[in-house]
Amino acid sequence: MSLIDDVKTVCDRLAQRGWRELLLTVTNDSLDILQPTKAKLKAALVKPLATIDRQRVGFEDFHATAKQAILGGNAAQSLLFHALASPNVHPTSSGAPSPNPEDYPSLAELDVIENYIYSLVADRTDLDDTVVAVFAYQYREASRTAHLRHADFAYSRTGVARVGTAEPHYDPSRRSFWVIPEDASDALAVLPARYGVFLARRAKPGAAGSVQGGNRGRKDDHFLFPVHKLFAGKECLKGSTLRVDFKEFHRNEKLRMIHRLPVSEGGLPLPAGFDIDKAPFVRDSQNGGNLASLRKVGASVLVVPTPGAALVRVVSQKNSATKRNQLVHFIVPPIRTVRERETRYADSTLEIPSHGDDRLAPEYVNIRHQIDPAGPTTQKPTDLNTLSRADFASTLTEGGYAAAHFTDDSCDGCVEAVVKGLRAGIKNHQAFSLITAPDFFPLADQFEVETDRTIGQVEPLSKNRLPVNPSLPRPTDLSSSAFDRKDKTVTAVIGAFATGRRASILGHTNRIVSYLPDASSNVYAPGWDTSRSKDALGSFLTSSGLGSPFPEDAKLCAALASFWPAVAPDNGRTFGNEKNYFNQLPLLDEEMGFHPSHERVKSGELQSYTGWDGEFGPFFEKVGSKLHVNYVAIERSDYVSHALAGRIRVSLTAEVQSEDLIARHQALNACENVLELASDDNVCLVVVRKVDDWAMFGRGVAQLNGSGFLLEFAELKGDRKSTQELARVRKQVQKRHICQFGTNGIAYKNGSAKYVFHPL
Repeated sequence: MSLIDDVKTVCDRLAQRGWRELLLTVTNDSLDILQPTKAKLKAALVKPLATIDRQRVGFEDFHATAKQAILGGNAAQSLLFHALASPNVHPTSSGAPSPNPEDYPSLAELDVIENYIYSLVADRTDLDDTVVAVFAYQYREASRTAHLRHADFAYSRTGVARVGTAEPHYDPSRRSFWVIPEDASDALAVLPARYGVFLARRAKPGAAGSVQGGNRGRKDDHFLFPVHKLFAGKECLKGSTLRVDFKEFHRNEKLRMIHRLPVSEGGLPLPAGFDIDKAPFVRDSQNGGNLASLRKVGASVLVVPTPGAALVRVVSQKNSATKRNQLVHFIVPPIRTVRERETRYADSTLEIPSHGDDRLAPEYVNIRHQIDPAGPTTQKPTDLNTLSRADFASTLTEGGYAAAHFTDDSCDGCVEAVVKGLRAGIKNHQAFSLITAPDFFPLADQFEVETDRTIGQVEPLSKNRLPVNPSLPRPTDLSSSAFDRKDKTVTAVIGAFATGRRASILGHTNRIVSYLPDASSNVYAPGWDTSRSKDALGSFLTSSGLGSPFPEDAKLCAALASFWPAVAPDNGRTFGNEKNYFNQLPLLDEEMGFHPSHERVKSGELQSYTGWDGEFGPFFEKVGSKLHVNYVAIERSDYVSHALAGRIRVSLTAEVQSEDLIARHQALNACENVLELASDDNVCLVVVRKVDDWAMFGRGVAQLNGSGFLLEFAELKGDRKSTQELARVRKQVQKRHICQFGTNGIAYKNGSAKYVFHPL
């Protein structure tokens, strides 16, 4: 059966789902996808269209000069493909998403249309200087493409999939996978990344193609630009019958690196009898690591992370000394100094110092779950967070106990295409595959938030110009490296060359979830999605510098004003802004959760619930006649415990857009500029609420208009005091500052003084 037969099957099904009527309306009855024969359908798809209504919702960013339903070799100028693939086009009279997933094309059906587009130029003769290359790729609206001119494919030789605790959930109306499971539970659905194989040409940016954000590397950098998609059969390239397959290799070696690093450099001694060169110290695709699988979708493939029962878990290995299975563990050393750095952070986490910008092992290691080395592998580790304050402090300071190692499913690897039927000797380039931590803001991308230059640590991974892990082997030849360390453009997001008016990066509601590097963080210390390591030949990108397990990093780095990337939960105020924590993109109170003693819970306005991380947010608390701020003691907060208990969730933050985060940042900056503080050394941001209408909410001054945010700060005094909850403490409030941020200004109340209006 030919591709046009498959295309007709797709069109016939979707025609009954509203797409025929939609496309007739958009083209003034010129395009009818319901045709009696495949010959008539083929003619209808390639004939010029006299009219295309680009004012119709979802078609505003369709290529300005395109005039066919299908243009050979060019999906961006194919009206049928745009309609079916754009997350902004829906087969409804209102233009709103349909609740019925059957009303949309599946990924496999979209792949059929893609292949047909390329089959129409199967006789092209300009491919002699091309190579085979695997790309992660995604059809996007204009504001998220590399060139910003019209809706188009964005490509990268790096894909970013994400771990979770539930099977992937493809949402057809979004044309992407979604972070909430199909059953709408609080589990975290894994997010796959989609890859295809193309003939590609290496060239400088320009007529050959565009690079998102420009080239941030050397001026003479060359990039691989896709030219022609490859798929199996006789219709891809004239005179050739192709066979296409994909292979993967992924590896997680964080536990091995912890023990391979010398003790003098911060590494940990290995208990006798364990083998760090075997699972679970190193887990990979060859030793049953169970990290990911490949799922074919037509001519493309998905890298699908394996869902875990929890984000982290204990692991075991048969110990050669004891001759039985034991929980993998280590002996916690006492607090010590390594290269002039104390190896504890907030007294309760082991820190392994970096080597400049490079990490040779995970940055942090959890040390708060004690086990009995002689006990069974089914034992439940003792959570040291349940100890009294005195016992907790002395136990962790003195060390000497066995702490459980935890594994997570973050890793890095590669995807290789095996293409048979091409000319002999053609070079083959693999794609870099990251499987990393959940994205708690899946609709807010680093590249978009970076448009506000006042936000720190926000550069996307797509701007990195380091080589990727040179130790990763090719899946089809484990003795050879998958990547050339001279190639420093693997993480770039690229696309076709385009001209015309640029679309604004902001101002568009995102519905599609990205798995390309512009939605991921660059390397900081280390990074939410990747880290920087080195060997004797230089530095490179890998995933091994993240915390062990990764939730250990989530608490500590995100607390530092989202130090990881800006587009991560900014949880500094959860911990009372202690240790010089500050906020950039503050979470709303609703995202941080409400303690049972929160004033809004006690008044009956709200029910109590935990926030995104399993903790309750800070709150004002009256103790006797004194006002305090009640917050979490960071050394007692354990995201590993929360991950084990399934208390970490993305449902509270999933719909947040880039514009929302930027608006919060700008409101916080403006409010901090009007605060009249005696000292900012002990100030805590306590309340952040979104206000739809100040006139309805209750404003401090009549001049305040529009929507905005309520932010309340506390000047604190004295030492923190214990509460009845081991994990929570309180500090006395010296003065309470209230900022009502609106569209035209700020109503500010300093302590007991009256509100003063500060126009913007």
